Amino acid sequence: MLYIAYFDASTTQKGRQFVTVSGCLAPAARWKTFESKWQKMLNKEGLPYFHMTDFEAYQEHYRHWTQKKHNHFFRKIARAITGKAKFAFGRGVAHDDFSWAQSRNALLEDFSPFTFCASQCFHAVAEWANRHKYNDPIVYIFEKGDGFEGELLALKDLIESSPSRKSRYRWAELHILPKVMDNPPRPLTPLQAADVWAFEARKEWENFHSTGKRIRAVRKSARALLGKDVEIDFGFSERENLLSLPFYWETDPNESKP
Repeated sequence: MLYIAYFDASTTQKGRQFVTVSGCLAPAARWKTFESKWQKMLNKEGLPYFHMTDFEAYQEHYRHWTQKKHNHFFRKIARAITGKAKFAFGRGVAHDDFSWAQSRNALLEDFSPFTFCASQCFHAVAEWANRHKYNDPIVYIFEKGDGFEGELLALKDLIESSPSRKSRYRWAELHILPKVMDNPPRPLTPLQAADVWAFEARKEWENFHSTGKRIRAVRKSARALLGKDVEIDFGFSERENLLSLPFYWETDPNESKP
């Protein structure tokens, strides 16, 4: 059985620069049926795609929506996502914390905050596979246009150069795809589900982790995504745990260590 993990990144300038990488994992067959249902929802509203930032700001295609319509549509979005995703995950880090830890932890030297979060998400997927004794291939798909394509391709090369890493991640392939394209190699609409998770992860950081105390309650939209059948693993790295990162596998002495 082939599984596919979809990813998206979200950044913030609110007080401190911060990056999150989040996503969701499901069997390829589930994503295929998800795409059909999702596309029907979009078509009914005349939307070319769903973008959480514009949706929450009532901008672009959502400019004239009422709050009632907005809330009703998000409930449909949340049900569609939680009805298909098996595992939702995310990692986030503040730029200043990461820079501080980089000078003290050699494991971080070759990373940017984005690549670090992406690699930590890969580890989360690997741990999910270990827990569930899943050993078949996993495809990793990111959205194109976030500005991190070069970093992702470098990370891809690093993984594909190591049999131990490929085995750990159940590595099949990595794609960087736009929201819309003709004849995509894999379904595209799950990237929009990953966009929703990434947005909510960033908001949770702004509402709590950016200051160390909760500014407001967990958003209703975030709670709507916490379906009982979705396994969740979200985390935010701070200075202390950046200094105590575990080794995730035994490495050849000549291999670099992500």
